[in-house]
Amino acid sequence: MAAKGSLLRLLWQRVVTGAAPESCRHLYTSSWRADCNRALLTRLHRQTYARLYPVLLVKQDGSTIHIRYREPRRMLTMPVDLDSLSPEERRARFRKREAKFKEKKEEPELSDDFDVEQYKRFWTKK
Repeated sequence: MAAKGSLLRLLWQRVVTGAAPESCRHLYTSSWRADCNRALLTRLHRQTYARLYPVLLVKQDGSTIHIRYREPRRMLTMPVDLDSLSPEERRARFRKREAKFKEKKEEPELSDDFDVEQYKRFWTKK
């Protein structure tokens, strides 16, 4: 009796889905793009976001305000205007910048005191 009921249910499901128009047959199926697990491991790579997100904006003088921004971020910092800096501060900034781009000294090669003859017995056949 149970097999007869499950057979009737399968038959009814086939009849209902077959009678539906082609546009409605895939109404409740989800594609891989609309899956809720898509953004589980990484952020969504979009050019524009559908909403604005709360972000902390740090101004040049160090003050902070909360704004709504188009990308989900924690904090945004305003760039420093170099024209408003004094000559000493400007030189100090350029010195910091140059220190990052200076070429690093090449490290000397390490000397190797490995003696092949000492370990030759391990790979020779007897």
